[in-house]
Amino acid sequence: MEEAQTILSAAAEAGDINGLYNSIKKVPNILDHIDETPFVDSPMHTAASAGRTNFVIEILSLKPSFGRKLNPDGLSPLHLALQNGYIETVKRVIKFDKELAWVKGRERFTLLHFAAETDNAGMLAELLCVCPESILDVTVRDETALHIAVKKMKLSALEVLLGFLGRTSNKQLLKCKDEIGNTVLHTAVATSQPQMVKLLVKNYQANKNEKNLNGDTALDIAIGLQPGAAKTTIENILRGARASQRSSLAHHHDHDFSIADFLKSKEKIQEKIFKRIFQMQKNLSMEMRNILLVVAVLIATTTFQAVLSPPGGVGGGSDNNLLPNGTLIKATMSSTNLIPFSNISHINATVLLPSDNPFKLIPIKDNYENGSSYRDDFIRFYMLNTIAFLASVTAIIVALPIQGFKWLHISLVFLMLSYGVSFKFISPSYLHAKGFELLSSIYAGFVYCLIIIKVLYNTLSVSHLQLKRIRMLHWLVMNSSDYSTKVRP
Repeated sequence: MEEAQTILSAAAEAGDINGLYNSIKKVPNILDHIDETPFVDSPMHTAASAGRTNFVIEILSLKPSFGRKLNPDGLSPLHLALQNGYIETVKRVIKFDKELAWVKGRERFTLLHFAAETDNAGMLAELLCVCPESILDVTVRDETALHIAVKKMKLSALEVLLGFLGRTSNKQLLKCKDEIGNTVLHTAVATSQPQMVKLLVKNYQANKNEKNLNGDTALDIAIGLQPGAAKTTIENILRGARASQRSSLAHHHDHDFSIADFLKSKEKIQEKIFKRIFQMQKNLSMEMRNILLVVAVLIATTTFQAVLSPPGGVGGGSDNNLLPNGTLIKATMSSTNLIPFSNISHINATVLLPSDNPFKLIPIKDNYENGSSYRDDFIRFYMLNTIAFLASVTAIIVALPIQGFKWLHISLVFLMLSYGVSFKFISPSYLHAKGFELLSSIYAGFVYCLIIIKVLYNTLSVSHLQLKRIRMLHWLVMNSSDYSTKVRP
């Protein structure tokens, strides 16, 4: 066993794959024997720390668990490779198993934390592309990779991370706090880094008035810095961004508002509306969302077409009956070249001159004998058709994400408005036409007010109590189930 282990260790240092298999020939279960030890410097650790990429990949194929095993120092093989600057080794190994990028080492450091600490912009970008979710990982001190980059004063790493957050619309992650409640901006101010402070304020002003566990804002920390050029510059940057001290934010009580306070408080009307929206989103799987969109689009198309071509059609019919307040005039027109290559020189035509109110020209034949009128039945048809149309469009709005589909949502607003306008051209009543046009506009505005409020709840830059209540509500709805089905009768 000792001879095989010596051969294996030498092979790992030299990256000798033949030596690896020679040791296996001598002791077939040698890798299993190493794997039994919880924390050990495995041959993969040795090879990775020396940048022996081919050997690392080979042994990873034979023993995948080695990729996640920590040595006595709490480091995985890829942690060692990154620490020693073997970037290509990390990149190639991650191609075979991207889950290795999430392995948490000592103090829950991931590869992303290490890359931020070493200011390796290329490796940071690679890791963010391979496993973007790692941006959410935090250390035992609740530090994100952003906190690490700022604490270690790695400007290039911070720029890469901010670029990623901006392009993925995740800048709200800049409000994440470490164990003492400091955001990235707090940390940049506390470490006297004007360039980083300017970059953070420019990218996300929502961060400017966040408080840490001591109740201090970024400006409070800046005021407490040692006098000097850095302190002056940082204060000027924050004041230019209209940052405030905690004393001027005393009227906000959201800092002390806890989840217990939220659960004890009375549910507000707007929270009931948001609760329904969150529940609909939670219950809609991707498959159900696709089915809903197909059915809703079909209904919307059918109902919109129905209002353009209502039952019986529109117009004066074919019996030359005079429409209300209209006038029929027979006329003869003469022309020698009206139609090319034709000897026709006279055309007889019947011209209808409309009344002053075009909305009274719509009724078709009035064949009703029971006292009802076309207008009455048309209103009933339009009411039912409108309910179906607006319900289907609302379903499309709910199922269609805002992110990436803003122009489609704007088109849906125009569709609802045009539906109301189109009624004016076929309605037998001018007053009803204006009324339904107004109702369609109001409904469109109401639906999108809900959508806009929901978007603002995620992106508003001001931290206040109501936003905190909505965030708590969102977390509760998304992380709870219908427990009534699990209660024994």
